[in-house]
Amino acid sequence: MAAINLLLGAAIQVRSIGRYAIHHDKYIVADDRTVQTGSFNYTQAAARSNSENVLVMWNDAALADRYLRHWTSRWEQGSPISPSY
Repeated sequence: MAAINLLLGAAIQVRSIGRYAIHHDKYIVADDRTVQTGSFNYTQAAARSNSENVLVMWNDAALADRYLRHWTSRWEQGSPISPSY
């Protein structure tokens, strides 16, 4: 909860979704044209020790739109989280 409180303290909206056993999507959409997806977490262990994968698709607005629509659908299913402090 500490990490969530840091986000909330920085005025970043956070939501929780309970519809799925695990909500495990891992991707980034940047500039409405670039998608990064894979198992990679932004941690020292991922960068130095783990077996990870990552794929970046550049300049594909249609693909980025599909990923954004998926993200939006999950965001809309979620419930806002309030700070625990």
